[in-house]
Amino acid sequence: MIKDVVLAEKLIETAREYLEQGYIFPVVHTAVDHGTSLELIYVLRDLTDLSKEDRMLSVPVDAQDPQVNSLTPLIPGLVFQEREVYDLFGVVYEGHPDLRRLLLPEGFVGHPLRKDYTQTQGDVVG
Repeated sequence: MIKDVVLAEKLIETAREYLEQGYIFPVVHTAVDHGTSLELIYVLRDLTDLSKEDRMLSVPVDAQDPQVNSLTPLIPGLVFQEREVYDLFGVVYEGHPDLRRLLLPEGFVGHPLRKDYTQTQGDVVG
């Protein structure tokens, strides 16, 4: 897998370059909480040439204000993956067509995969 670290300001531009090279399929999108920063991970695949290695985009964002442009206008298959990362990590995707919680109820407080999350923050009634 080929990994590229990209600044959030260059994410759209870099994603367009990947698309032009045939990397159109979003294998996975997730985040990693490093405490003071979050790292967004996008893995893209070229379905027309499976002999090509997948491409990974690593995008560091500020943990206190995690915002990045949504890639859904370019890669519609990321709609639910961006919603999942928003729900579990609190990353706000500017320009996302339907940014709301995906796995947890709307009234849930906090983002459970963040390191600063405590179990007493959220209260899920089953």
